[in-house]
Amino acid sequence: MTQPWGSWVADEPDLLEQGLGLLFRLRGVLDPTRAVPGLGASLSEAMALQELHSRGPASQSELGEFLGLEKSTVSRLVDALTVKGWVVKERDPANRRFARVRLTDAGVRTTAGICAAMQARHERILAALTPVERKAVAVGLTALTREMAAELDRAAEAG
Repeated sequence: MTQPWGSWVADEPDLLEQGLGLLFRLRGVLDPTRAVPGLGASLSEAMALQELHSRGPASQSELGEFLGLEKSTVSRLVDALTVKGWVVKERDPANRRFARVRLTDAGVRTTAGICAAMQARHERILAALTPVERKAVAVGLTALTREMAAELDRAAEAG
């Protein structure tokens, strides 16, 4: 693979835009075959499974809120996960008008495989960095995600 960052401009906002774009492409956001190779899950499917695993059963609207997805997108996502046998929709016992999405046993196994694959991938990537680079990534990502979340909060407050 050619080094995609060779043509980056020096302006920091442009550098951030180009870096985030490249990061998303390399992470598999645009190409589901790159997201979790060998496990048959797109990035959105993997993230939904991980959310359900960590939070437990959720309504589709809750899942959409966790993932930052629109209602129609979540509906298609849950349908795809259902077809793969990784989740089921069940009536909420507290309110029968609502359905809750939960992992099946196959979904739990798939989620474990995804988590193991991503852990191994991240360990390989981090092992290739120097200690100074690893520290810079940890500090930089923490600051960047904090400020990106704050920007979303400010936009939501502004209406």
